[in-house]
Amino acid sequence: MTPKVIIVVQQETLRERPRIHKLGRILGASNVRFEVWKFGNERNEEFSGIRIRNLISADWRRRPAVLRYALWMIVVFCNALREAGAARFVAVGFDSALPISLASIGKPRMIFDNIDNISLSYRWPTLVRSIFHAMERWVSRRAQLHVIPTRTRWKESDSNLRVITNTPSREIFEEAASIARKRNYRPGPELTVYLNGWLSPTRGIGTLLGALQETTNRRVRIRVLVAGRPSCEEARKLLAMDCTEDLGMLTNAEALATYYRSHIAFVYYDPSVEGNRLAASQKWTDCWATRTAFITNQEVETLKEYVRQGACLTLPYHDSAGLASLLESLSRDPAPLEKVRANLQKMEFRFWDEEMKKVIDEWSELNATK
Repeated sequence: MTPKVIIVVQQETLRERPRIHKLGRILGASNVRFEVWKFGNERNEEFSGIRIRNLISADWRRRPAVLRYALWMIVVFCNALREAGAARFVAVGFDSALPISLASIGKPRMIFDNIDNISLSYRWPTLVRSIFHAMERWVSRRAQLHVIPTRTRWKESDSNLRVITNTPSREIFEEAASIARKRNYRPGPELTVYLNGWLSPTRGIGTLLGALQETTNRRVRIRVLVAGRPSCEEARKLLAMDCTEDLGMLTNAEALATYYRSHIAFVYYDPSVEGNRLAASQKWTDCWATRTAFITNQEVETLKEYVRQGACLTLPYHDSAGLASLLESLSRDPAPLEKVRANLQKMEFRFWDEEMKKVIDEWSELNATK
């Protein structure tokens, strides 16, 4: 019997990590048995009929991050030991890949899905960052395959390295398009801005909040759609504004369908975090798939192709006044948005699941010979 696949991810709510849905669909379509290890209290919240194991309770979300990460890695290590030789792993993130690597005497039967380079994702002291990078290198070399979203985030050229852009899956895209058609989603008469995902201080919410306060003072009518979990005071203030429609937590397809309700998406990354300057945002590719114009901050280095193609709008990260002026201008003349949408349509698009399936098939062939 083919060994089951275990997807390991430190995530409480799977709808906040769309790639788990996409991985599950790929494996399910190939009749591969799989389960998901995560943390939380809910069971089988999105994968009907699929086993989901919560390795630690959701109560740990309220504990210091260092303790939560340490416990997560210890628990993953212990569970991976029990599965030795009986399973293959898709480790989503370094915090899942490291304990699986440590639990394996030989080379682990593992795909390291390196969604966020841990050494680049926080403002580490130089020595700490070097240590994390060395550990990432060790884990990546031991993995059978190492998947990254963009080449700019990994300088080494390894034979097991595979690059897959964070685009939507074909199935989710088609479901989202169907939702949009059935619900007659389209932008209203007011300029509509869409913001979704992790509503944190490093996503430019303070800049957007300042811009909206200014446009309100100028009596410019702007509508804002917000989907996601607020994790900072700025996000809670944004949700409390009269111009904001709080959509709460949406499924992946619903979140993607909502782009059709908007004129422009707001996708910012705090450039003081090195990993953010090398972002490989799925929100950009959501806009690419739905032909929705987006604005992002110009400090992000991985924007070059979008900028070269004229497929986005950019401003400095902290420029609230500039953002207010741009929103006011677009509310009066949306022609620049039409130009961005047209340029997005010219870019070659590939669905994530179709590219990832090639990696999964390669992985299966590697293990078939063992």
